[in-house]
Amino acid sequence: MQFQQKSILKENWWLMWCSFPNLNWARLRTYDDLSAEILDCDGSKYTFSNEEEARYFLMEDEFTQFEFLDQEDEQELGISLCLIQIPKGKNEKELIEKMYVKQTEI
Repeated sequence: MQFQQKSILKENWWLMWCSFPNLNWARLRTYDDLSAEILDCDGSKYTFSNEEEARYFLMEDEFTQFEFLDQEDEQELGISLCLIQIPKGKNEKELIEKMYVKQTEI
């Protein structure tokens, strides 16, 4: 049996609403076979048969999609969205280390 590498169709980032002003990130990837994977700040990975299931999982865990936050959220949360940067890393280990940010570090 030959292993086929999945290609990433899209990636988006989510923030845990109840953690504000601290930033608790989760990454959602959707693959070419339409399966989905979540990576959280603990380094845990969750796989789903489709993106809808993964989104439901994140919303149940009080995450909101970062790109959907707006000025009203900014005022309610007391944090300027322009100061928030999506975590980046050379590898997954480095990325995970940047997926939880305390308010004093923002």
